[in-house]
Amino acid sequence: MKLKVNMEKTEARRAVGSSFLGFTFTTIKSKNGLGYCKPKQKKIEKFEQRIREITKRNRGVSAERMISELNSYLRGWINYYARGYFKKWLEGKAQWIRRRVRQYLWKLWKKKDARKKHLRELGVPEWWICKYRKGLSCNRYWRMSNALRSAITNDILQEKLGLLNIEEYYRVKHNERMEMDRTYNSQQKFVFI
Repeated sequence: MKLKVNMEKTEARRAVGSSFLGFTFTTIKSKNGLGYCKPKQKKIEKFEQRIREITKRNRGVSAERMISELNSYLRGWINYYARGYFKKWLEGKAQWIRRRVRQYLWKLWKKKDARKKHLRELGVPEWWICKYRKGLSCNRYWRMSNALRSAITNDILQEKLGLLNIEEYYRVKHNERMEMDRTYNSQQKFVFI
Protein backbone atom coordinates (compact mmCIF):
# COMPACT_ATOMS: atom_id res chain seq x y z
CA MET A 1 0.00 0.00 0.00
CA LYS A 2 3.03 2.25 0.40
CA LEU A 3 1.56 4.26 3.28
CA LYS A 4 3.84 6.69 5.06
CA VAL A 5 4.04 6.32 8.83
CA ASN A 6 4.11 9.50 10.88
CA MET A 7 6.90 8.80 13.36
CA GLU A 8 5.79 11.60 15.71
CA LYS A 9 2.31 10.14 16.18
CA THR A 10 3.07 6.42 15.89
CA GLU A 11 4.15 4.50 18.95
CA ALA A 12 4.06 0.97 20.25
CA ARG A 13 3.59 0.83 24.01
CA ARG A 14 1.27 -0.23 26.80
CA ALA A 15 -2.23 1.22 26.78
CA VAL A 16 -1.85 2.76 30.24
CA GLY A 17 -0.71 6.35 29.83
CA SER A 18 -1.06 6.37 26.07
CA SER A 19 -3.32 8.75 24.17
CA PHE A 20 -5.62 8.11 21.25
CA LEU A 21 -8.17 10.42 19.60
CA GLY A 22 -8.00 12.94 22.44
CA PHE A 23 -8.30 10.39 25.26
CA THR A 24 -5.65 9.29 27.76
CA PHE A 25 -5.94 5.75 29.09
CA THR A 26 -5.25 4.83 32.69
CA THR A 27 -6.16 2.16 35.25
CA ILE A 28 -7.74 2.07 38.67
CA LYS A 29 -5.42 0.67 41.30
CA SER A 30 -7.38 -2.41 42.25
CA LYS A 31 -7.15 -6.18 42.03
CA ASN A 32 -8.70 -6.42 38.59
CA GLY A 33 -6.88 -3.32 37.24
CA LEU A 34 -9.86 -1.98 35.37
CA GLY A 35 -9.06 0.73 32.90
CA TYR A 36 -10.78 3.95 31.98
CA CYS A 37 -10.16 6.95 29.78
CA LYS A 38 -10.26 10.67 30.32
CA PRO A 39 -9.67 13.70 28.09
CA LYS A 40 -6.06 14.35 27.21
CA GLN A 41 -4.45 17.24 29.13
CA LYS A 42 -3.84 19.16 25.90
CA LYS A 43 -7.55 18.91 25.06
CA ILE A 44 -8.51 20.10 28.55
CA GLU A 45 -6.29 23.17 28.13
CA LYS A 46 -7.86 23.84 24.73
CA PHE A 47 -11.33 23.49 26.30
CA GLU A 48 -10.49 26.05 29.01
CA GLN A 49 -9.05 28.46 26.44
CA ARG A 50 -12.19 28.22 24.28
CA ILE A 51 -14.42 28.90 27.32
CA ARG A 52 -12.30 31.99 28.06
CA GLU A 53 -12.78 33.20 24.48
CA ILE A 54 -16.55 32.69 24.54
CA THR A 55 -17.04 34.34 27.96
CA LYS A 56 -14.53 37.16 27.42
CA ARG A 57 -15.94 40.28 29.09
CA ASN A 58 -15.32 42.71 26.24
CA ARG A 59 -16.70 40.61 23.37
CA GLY A 60 -19.64 42.94 22.86
CA VAL A 61 -22.33 40.33 22.14
CA SER A 62 -25.61 39.87 23.96
CA ALA A 63 -25.90 37.50 26.90
CA GLU A 64 -28.30 35.28 24.92
CA ARG A 65 -25.82 34.87 22.08
CA MET A 66 -22.89 34.23 24.42
CA ILE A 67 -24.88 31.58 26.35
CA SER A 68 -26.06 30.00 23.09
CA GLU A 69 -22.46 29.70 21.84
CA LEU A 70 -21.33 28.40 25.21
CA ASN A 71 -24.10 25.77 25.35
CA SER A 72 -23.32 24.64 21.81
CA TYR A 73 -19.62 24.23 22.58
CA LEU A 74 -20.25 22.47 25.91
CA ARG A 75 -22.73 20.01 24.36
CA GLY A 76 -20.32 19.11 21.58
CA TRP A 77 -17.35 18.68 23.91
CA ILE A 78 -19.27 16.58 26.41
CA ASN A 79 -20.85 14.46 23.66
CA TYR A 80 -17.37 13.61 22.37
CA TYR A 81 -15.76 12.93 25.75
CA ALA A 82 -18.80 11.44 27.53
CA ARG A 83 -17.21 7.99 27.54
CA GLY A 84 -14.40 9.27 29.76
CA TYR A 85 -14.39 9.60 33.55
CA PHE A 86 -13.97 13.20 34.61
CA LYS A 87 -16.94 13.94 36.87
CA LYS A 88 -14.95 15.60 39.69
CA TRP A 89 -13.00 17.77 37.27
CA LEU A 90 -16.19 18.78 35.48
CA GLU A 91 -17.88 19.84 38.74
CA GLY A 92 -15.04 22.30 39.39
CA LYS A 93 -15.11 23.59 35.82
CA ALA A 94 -18.90 24.02 35.96
CA GLN A 95 -18.51 26.39 38.92
CA TRP A 96 -15.80 28.28 37.06
CA ILE A 97 -17.97 28.57 33.91
CA ARG A 98 -20.96 29.84 35.90
CA ARG A 99 -18.75 32.44 37.58
CA ARG A 100 -17.48 33.60 34.18
CA VAL A 101 -21.08 33.94 32.97
CA ARG A 102 -21.97 36.04 36.03
CA GLN A 103 -18.91 38.19 35.39
CA TYR A 104 -19.98 38.65 31.77
CA LEU A 105 -23.48 39.72 32.83
CA TRP A 106 -22.12 42.20 35.37
CA LYS A 107 -19.92 43.83 32.73
CA LEU A 108 -22.76 43.83 30.17
CA TRP A 109 -25.18 45.63 32.47
CA LYS A 110 -22.64 48.44 33.13
CA LYS A 111 -24.55 51.01 35.23
CA LYS A 112 -25.96 50.72 38.73
CA ASP A 113 -29.60 51.31 37.66
CA ALA A 114 -29.34 48.82 34.80
CA ARG A 115 -27.92 46.25 37.18
CA LYS A 116 -30.81 46.76 39.61
CA LYS A 117 -33.31 46.44 36.78
CA HIS A 118 -31.80 43.23 35.40
CA LEU A 119 -31.46 41.67 38.85
CA ARG A 120 -35.14 42.38 39.53
CA GLU A 121 -36.09 40.87 36.15
CA LEU A 122 -34.22 37.70 37.11
CA GLY A 123 -36.21 37.48 40.33
CA VAL A 124 -33.46 38.45 42.76
CA PRO A 125 -34.97 39.35 46.15
CA GLU A 126 -35.15 43.05 47.00
CA TRP A 127 -33.28 42.47 50.27
CA TRP A 128 -30.25 41.29 48.28
CA ILE A 129 -30.29 44.41 46.11
CA CYS A 130 -30.54 46.62 49.22
CA LYS A 131 -27.75 44.70 50.97
CA TYR A 132 -25.36 45.19 48.05
CA ARG A 133 -26.51 48.69 47.02
CA LYS A 134 -22.96 50.08 47.35
CA GLY A 135 -21.53 47.14 45.43
CA LEU A 136 -23.89 47.65 42.49
CA SER A 137 -21.55 50.29 41.07
CA CYS A 138 -18.48 48.07 41.57
CA ASN A 139 -16.41 47.37 38.48
CA ARG A 140 -14.34 44.58 39.98
CA TYR A 141 -16.05 42.04 37.78
CA TRP A 142 -14.38 38.85 39.00
CA ARG A 143 -14.91 39.78 42.66
CA MET A 144 -18.56 40.71 42.07
CA SER A 145 -19.16 37.48 40.15
CA ASN A 146 -18.40 35.64 43.38
CA ALA A 147 -20.80 37.83 45.38
CA LEU A 148 -23.48 37.31 42.72
CA ARG A 149 -23.61 33.55 43.47
CA SER A 150 -26.25 34.19 46.12
CA ALA A 151 -28.30 36.43 43.81
CA ILE A 152 -27.95 34.81 40.39
CA THR A 153 -28.11 31.21 41.52
CA ASN A 154 -27.41 28.17 39.36
CA ASP A 155 -31.17 27.64 38.98
CA ILE A 156 -31.64 31.18 37.64
CA LEU A 157 -28.76 30.70 35.20
CA GLN A 158 -30.27 27.46 33.94
CA GLU A 159 -34.00 28.27 33.94
CA LYS A 160 -34.13 31.97 33.08
CA LEU A 161 -30.95 32.46 31.08
CA GLY A 162 -30.80 29.00 29.50
CA LEU A 163 -27.29 27.94 30.59
CA LEU A 164 -26.69 24.22 30.19
CA ASN A 165 -26.40 22.17 33.39
CA ILE A 166 -23.21 20.43 32.32
CA GLU A 167 -22.94 18.09 35.30
CA GLU A 168 -26.39 16.63 34.60
CA TYR A 169 -25.77 16.59 30.83
CA TYR A 170 -22.49 14.69 31.35
CA ARG A 171 -24.15 12.20 33.69
CA VAL A 172 -26.88 11.40 31.14
CA LYS A 173 -24.48 11.14 28.18
CA HIS A 174 -21.94 9.10 30.14
CA ASN A 175 -24.61 6.60 31.21
CA GLU A 176 -25.82 6.35 27.59
CA ARG A 177 -22.27 5.62 26.36
CA MET A 178 -21.66 3.02 29.05
CA GLU A 179 -24.97 1.28 28.28
CA MET A 180 -24.14 1.35 24.58
CA ASP A 181 -20.73 -0.23 25.30
CA ARG A 182 -22.28 -2.94 27.48
CA THR A 183 -24.82 -3.76 24.77
CA TYR A 184 -22.13 -3.85 22.09
CA ASN A 185 -19.83 -6.07 24.17
CA SER A 186 -22.62 -8.54 25.00
CA GLN A 187 -23.46 -8.92 21.31
CA GLN A 188 -19.90 -9.68 20.23
CA LYS A 189 -19.01 -13.30 19.67
CA PHE A 190 -15.34 -14.08 19.78
CA VAL A 191 -14.00 -17.08 17.92
CA PHE A 192 -10.50 -18.22 18.79
CA ILE A 193 -8.68 -20.41 16.31
